[in-house]
Amino acid sequence: MNVTQMHLAIQQGVDKINSLQADMLLSEEIDIELNKSQIRFINTKYGKNNKYREGFEQSQKRIDDIRTLVREFEAPVTFKEQYSSEYWIDTFRLPTDYMYLVNQRSLVWTNNCQPVTWNIQYTDPIDYFTFDMSSFVCNNNTGFVNSMMIIEDAQSFLSGGTTGSQLLWTNSGGFSYPADINAVQNDIINLLNSVSGLSVHWEQHGPLHHPGQFIVAVDTAIHTWFNWDASLGVVSTFAGLDSSNTIVSTVLPVHYEENTNSKRVATNAVERQPAINRFSQQDDIFKLLQDPFNTTKHTSPLSTIRGNFIDVYASAIFIIDTVKITYVRNPTLISLSLGVSCELPDHSHQEIVDMTVSSILEGISDPRFKTHQIEVGKNE
Repeated sequence: MNVTQMHLAIQQGVDKINSLQADMLLSEEIDIELNKSQIRFINTKYGKNNKYREGFEQSQKRIDDIRTLVREFEAPVTFKEQYSSEYWIDTFRLPTDYMYLVNQRSLVWTNNCQPVTWNIQYTDPIDYFTFDMSSFVCNNNTGFVNSMMIIEDAQSFLSGGTTGSQLLWTNSGGFSYPADINAVQNDIINLLNSVSGLSVHWEQHGPLHHPGQFIVAVDTAIHTWFNWDASLGVVSTFAGLDSSNTIVSTVLPVHYEENTNSKRVATNAVERQPAINRFSQQDDIFKLLQDPFNTTKHTSPLSTIRGNFIDVYASAIFIIDTVKITYVRNPTLISLSLGVSCELPDHSHQEIVDMTVSSILEGISDPRFKTHQIEVGKNE
């Protein structure tokens, strides 16, 4: 089913034939219920709270239910801290669309079970700012602004003075709001990546992680006027303008976080080999490190999870290079207005529709809810 067919199926399931009892449901309300049911479907099939009490990949049905959301992701780790004279902690940032972890493994450097020597390699600080799609909408939420700019001095700009600036995006495609939100997002990425001294990324750029936002990295060697430090002068601003170059959207200060990352680089390692990470609970990790039979090993490094990170524990005889995970990602939100259909396998669409109908019937206290729940229970 595409999103239009799902909406029609829900309206047919909720409304009594020719009664028009539920004809006032808005498409946005149906989208909300569809997305709630989509998440509930994933949780039900990933765990064991389902008809056959089978979890993720425990049967062919469980394999196929959410196979379209299974992804792999690999990235270098960064050095977090030294725990003791014997152990070091490296950290791996989870991807922005992460939902559930399936497995994790590392690539490690070793030196024939001898101590590995290493140096810390630092990356350069990143000058950048972030913004989301709402920055491109006029204050009355009726359409996109004509253009967006980064401006050295907004006050000077408003008074007609000379100031450093860089055009970021223009509505040259005649985009309309809200139907063309996805098209505008793609247009922004294509346009900004062609501007000298700028690179744009969606949600994640190297170590930077800003869900739901664009990240624009600025080369200050080219844009020398770009400034984020108020102690050094006027802070650059980000603004939307109309066709006469008048600022019409809220002027936003540049968002900046200097980010200096460090990574341990082996200097005498001779072999790079894969290892399966061994997960530990936070309250057990330090006891395990001190246990000679269960401590972290180059064949099975210990790891913990906190926030958006996986911490991997290394000893003197190995260094973590990269971590690779297999995970279930968050699904794309279903939206009729944006033409975004459900990306789960086709066989799951009717189940999601049935779950949505039940949710709506319960919300409007329809006596058919109990009967419909019995029918839904037959799904699998």
